[in-house]
Amino acid sequence: RQYKNTVIKYVGINMRSNLTYRDIFITKYGKAAGAELIDLVIHPPELALDASVYGPEGSSTLNIEAECKKVKQYHDSLAQSYHKGNIQSKSHNFDQVDGKHQLSLTPTIFWYDNTHIVETSHYRDFVFNPTLRMVARGGFVEDKLSPLITKSVERLGLKHGHAKFKCYLLDDHSGYFFTGHLDGGSVMSQSEKNKIKNDRKW
Repeated sequence: RQYKNTVIKYVGINMRSNLTYRDIFITKYGKAAGAELIDLVIHPPELALDASVYGPEGSSTLNIEAECKKVKQYHDSLAQSYHKGNIQSKSHNFDQVDGKHQLSLTPTIFWYDNTHIVETSHYRDFVFNPTLRMVARGGFVEDKLSPLITKSVERLGLKHGHAKFKCYLLDDHSGYFFTGHLDGGSVMSQSEKNKIKNDRKW
């Protein structure tokens, strides 16, 4: 039987820039809006996964491969800071039930074109629907749809403004993001990058 979820239409796979999205949201919109955001976080039973793999005590983060030690240290430092007082971490229940760790979906008012999960019918019937005139076919969805979600939330409030779009961000609360560049572009000097490029040459 085909799986359908009427509450969730978009799931963004978290990355460095939105790893602590709840904190980012609260900084911009204030504590009251942040509390409402946290109330709207959902915990689908399908995302109660093996705690030995996912979450802060999971094995999935142990074998992350990076170009150099410096990059790995950078990712580890992000994970450590994630668990040191961030709302994203503090607002999550880390209790395990039957060896399962519960992943969460946090409402987002931004559509990230980075790796995400969306049914093709949602793209066809909603995002690119010519009657709704939100995004032209072939258009840059993130650039066009995100301002519409934000305006809807600012006009109708988070609960009702978000309900039309139903966008969420996935977090396993390990402190590591799921997708990102491992080439060290943000932490390595140009000479270090050049050395790696030269080492790759046959």
